[in-house]
Amino acid sequence: MDKRLKVNYGGLELRSPIILASSGITKAYENAAKADRYGAGAVVLKTKFEEELMAHSPTPRFTVIRRGKGDYSSTTNMSYEQGYEYSIEEYCNEIRKCKETLELKIIASIGCSTKECWVKWAKMVEEAGADAIEMNLSCPHSDYVMAETGRINQMIAEMAPAVVQAVKIPVYTKMTPQLDNPVATALIMEKSGAAGICAFSRCLGMDIDIDEQKPVLHGGYGGHGGPWSIHYALRWISQMYPNVHIPISGCGGVIEGDDVIKYILAGSTAVQVCFMIYAYGYSVIEQLNNRVLEYMEQHGYQSIEEFRGIVTGSRIKGLKDVDRTKTLIAQVDESRCVGCRRCSDICIFDGISFDEEKKKAFINKQCDGCGLCPSFCPRKAISMVKR
Repeated sequence: MDKRLKVNYGGLELRSPIILASSGITKAYENAAKADRYGAGAVVLKTKFEEELMAHSPTPRFTVIRRGKGDYSSTTNMSYEQGYEYSIEEYCNEIRKCKETLELKIIASIGCSTKECWVKWAKMVEEAGADAIEMNLSCPHSDYVMAETGRINQMIAEMAPAVVQAVKIPVYTKMTPQLDNPVATALIMEKSGAAGICAFSRCLGMDIDIDEQKPVLHGGYGGHGGPWSIHYALRWISQMYPNVHIPISGCGGVIEGDDVIKYILAGSTAVQVCFMIYAYGYSVIEQLNNRVLEYMEQHGYQSIEEFRGIVTGSRIKGLKDVDRTKTLIAQVDESRCVGCRRCSDICIFDGISFDEEKKKAFINKQCDGCGLCPSFCPRKAISMVKR
């Protein structure tokens, strides 16, 4: 493993910034072994919940929702996957098995309703050999997200210190995106003694079968994520990074190596990956690592630390800093234009005209320079140039 990929995630030395997020892809030794083979830095084992109901998943529990068509569409991963199916004792046995032969770090994930259980289980997974604990305070299917979102900060302040004081290994706290102010919650996590923050879990949402007239899958709300979710996470992580003094693992929307790089630039120490493994298999871990190394070589970086957090603070313009002068205008490359009229149909400024003789689009005086048409041109015939 290339030493340039090493990171320190809240006291845990990882050989790679890639962590597999808590889910079915990390439920047992066999899964962790695959992650180890392809070079992950750590796995967060599937969460063991105190609530017995959350050990049983419905069937089916996954669907990929594709909406829209052509060049205006989206993909959402909807699921109702529950926690670890077996007892806490069996969970600890999986930890022991992993620690016997695997090189990557093993992070136990627990989600409890009572302080007594948080403390008891934290001690048990530590004794079993877990390298760290991730407190699942964010599962979209849990009572505190589904019904009591307003109490999450209070719960963190009450439960996290108890777990931190009960064990000697690092304790991380996982954050739901369904908060009024994630930065404020991150500061509460830091004050509570967390060694690191995972931002974020999935959102709680719903899709509807319009013929059956009921929610899809299990018939209720479910966790949803997808490629779109990275933008929310980048926004808040870039704001957390200058304000907290503990590391962050970015989570959500990773579908390619560049996404890992974006998370690091926004301030993440590590990056958690989930649905990409479901979609493409464990071998993508190696691809992610290779892309990060390629980027580092292109820019002359010898460590991830050298480019972490670059796109934070003054690099991000505020309301009063944005230049509002109209300096750009669209331009059509006639050699590429095929006369499909996609651009002229959508221009709300009527800034794109059509030459009937040439069967080509051209920009007129009414172009506002909004920048939308290049995104929709199927032949990449439009670009933005200086006025």
